[in-house]
Amino acid sequence: MFDPAIARADLDAQYDTSKQLPDGNVGAYFAAFDAASERARASLTMEPAIRYGSGERETFDFFPVDVSANAPLFVWIHGGYWRRMSKDQFSFVAAPVVAAGGAVAVLNYPLAPGPSLDEIVGAVDRGFSAAVAHASARGVDVSRTYVGGHSVGAQLAATVAGRHAVAGMLVVSGLYDLEPIRQSYINDWIAMDEASARRNGPIHLPPREAGPLVASVGAIEQAAFAEQQRRYVEAWRMWGGAAREIDAPNHNHFSIMLELEHAERPLTKALLQMMSLA
Repeated sequence: MFDPAIARADLDAQYDTSKQLPDGNVGAYFAAFDAASERARASLTMEPAIRYGSGERETFDFFPVDVSANAPLFVWIHGGYWRRMSKDQFSFVAAPVVAAGGAVAVLNYPLAPGPSLDEIVGAVDRGFSAAVAHASARGVDVSRTYVGGHSVGAQLAATVAGRHAVAGMLVVSGLYDLEPIRQSYINDWIAMDEASARRNGPIHLPPREAGPLVASVGAIEQAAFAEQQRRYVEAWRMWGGAAREIDAPNHNHFSIMLELEHAERPLTKALLQMMSLA
């Protein structure tokens, strides 16, 4: 459990993801995500910016697959501490899944500081439902729907799993206990109170169905991220699900994501195996 005696300065250091980088240059990784996603969009069929609500960011991109009418669906949710990044930077997640025979939806959602965390979670829930309906109308086997996310995208994916019977989940460098986040600098823009941190904290949200979980955290991330994963994996197993942890040596909070561009990397292989595509 979270120790309330930990000073805010220590929490800020543990959850400031730029501090693990030698030069603090997060922008270089964002540029790498952009480039990888441009490569993916150049090689894939994409139905862009499908609306699931009236808000500017209430859209998703859909990457169909022609290989099989029984294709599974993978729904991806980006990170960015609820205030930055977008679906456009993560098209590359779709490439190895589509190549292996799965369809993919990549969600956008409204960003803080405008909406509350409850409102962001609600938007993601609507987006997930809309993506499933869209995929179903195109012949995808949505009984085999998987969800995944990175950082707070993993938190949002886990809230989806708490509301919907997903077939399995991939979480990367995720946040599952939001109480330390509430007491850190991050809460300056998301403004959680104790109740909303608990209500939206995956560590308190058993999945509707405890299917397989694949989890990974970078070996050179701050210790807080490894501890977040350790506790969530332990909870997942307690809820009755099988959990598989994938080692990510030499990876930080951002570089680990680029593994998902390549089908032969251990993290992507684990995703494809979970989806019965490898």
